[in-house]
Amino acid sequence: MKLKTSIALFLFIGLSINSYSQVTSAKNILSEIRNAGFKNSEAMHRISTLTDIYGQRLTGSREYFKAANWISDEMKKVGLENVHFENYCSNCRGWSIQSFNVEMIAPNYMHISAYPLAMSKSTNGIVSGEIISIERFSDMTKVQKEWSGKLKGKIILLGKEPKKKSLLDTIEFRYSDKKLKQLEQQVTAKVKTTLLPELFDKWEIEDKINEPFLRFLETEGALAILNTESTYLGILHPEEIYYYKDSDLKPLPYFTIMPEHFGRLYRMAKLNTPATIRINLQTEFYNEPENNVNIIGEITGNDAKLKSESILLGAHFDSWHAATGATDNGANCIVLIEALRILKQIGYTPKRTIKIGLWGGEEQAFLGSAAYAKKHFGALGKKPNTASTKVSAYLNLDNGAGLIRGIHLQNNELARPVFEEIFAPISNISEGAIHIDNTLSTDHETFDHYNIPSFQFIQDALAYNTATHHTNLDFLEYVHEDDVMKNAVILAWTIYVLDNRKEKIPRKQK
Repeated sequence: MKLKTSIALFLFIGLSINSYSQVTSAKNILSEIRNAGFKNSEAMHRISTLTDIYGQRLTGSREYFKAANWISDEMKKVGLENVHFENYCSNCRGWSIQSFNVEMIAPNYMHISAYPLAMSKSTNGIVSGEIISIERFSDMTKVQKEWSGKLKGKIILLGKEPKKKSLLDTIEFRYSDKKLKQLEQQVTAKVKTTLLPELFDKWEIEDKINEPFLRFLETEGALAILNTESTYLGILHPEEIYYYKDSDLKPLPYFTIMPEHFGRLYRMAKLNTPATIRINLQTEFYNEPENNVNIIGEITGNDAKLKSESILLGAHFDSWHAATGATDNGANCIVLIEALRILKQIGYTPKRTIKIGLWGGEEQAFLGSAAYAKKHFGALGKKPNTASTKVSAYLNLDNGAGLIRGIHLQNNELARPVFEEIFAPISNISEGAIHIDNTLSTDHETFDHYNIPSFQFIQDALAYNTATHHTNLDFLEYVHEDDVMKNAVILAWTIYVLDNRKEKIPRKQK
């Protein structure tokens, strides 16, 4: 055998052995991840503690801060390093409910199933008033002309009779194979994104579109507002009020009520027999900037060249207030921690630094993630700094507590091969559908703005869009343990694969 041929054969055998060793190592790691995630899961216990013991986590509230302290301790227990708080807002006020009650007392009695909207102020003790039905307020000139001088001491029934959605309908939904295939076959992004500064300006206007109406009602002496949502019967959906800054309006007592109860009151008004309603609402406003924190932690990288790079995981920690925020978004916060616990348990030492951010204020305007990004990556609307280029990827979980079925590429076609590599070995857990399109309305938009490869996982909706999203039903009962365990395993494996790539995920070409 010639010398050159011998050398070539030797090199080929060496490369083959090395490649086989890497594949075998990855398979072993995946087996260890599965074993730690499925046999030793701690996720449901932590989700129960977070949601059942600490409950709702409204932005700016004391309840949020207590839960943040608890979860930071849990992050330390699983071995995360540099666990700390970063403040995201100095003028986001706190608000808490002390007590409330809503009743119809004439022409006969009915206890009304209701929940106050966030940032509503207290009634002046127990108050009573007759219902006045106002169906819309888009034309304030018309509203003022029709109702000036007629609202003193009245309870406003705002809106029309809701459309009926029966609880006999299907509540929980999973992606069908047909739908996942359709997502995969889409070749161009159809959903348009808005630059973050423009998006925030748009929200600032939209979120306070009802302010002139609310001020008019209070000036006229109205006592309170009752409205509802065209949601499934029996469900309370406190449509959000976004007056979260110290200088913002404090709206008059404002409740959402059960669709059936709204329907009855609406029909009574149309029958010229308006109900008399008795209300008591006691709330508290306070200014405690220390409550407004993101919770940050990491597993520091161990590779001399790569530890300056990072893989960033995120989920929003805040919730609305009518339930415990189990599906939005407590379960996903715990899944992130559980994924890192799994990697720590199997003794995996990452090359890159793995960072986790549990964001506050997402429900208002990505307050927490935007503050973090501005602090670490530069001002909005400016060229991102060098630190942003060190982030290999941002992975977000915030579409309910359902099983991960794939990934939204956020119009980053160059990232497709990366996720094909990730999902192929775990096809018996997740179909791994790869969808080119943008998805909106959660914190990955913040990091996408900085051209960091940012992705939101595709998750089964289950009851998220029908029953739990921002409603009084967002409790642990709607979290499936099997889905949670699988999601933690999927995420731990995703982190491992991304960490062991020689290169960062390609960025979008603009």
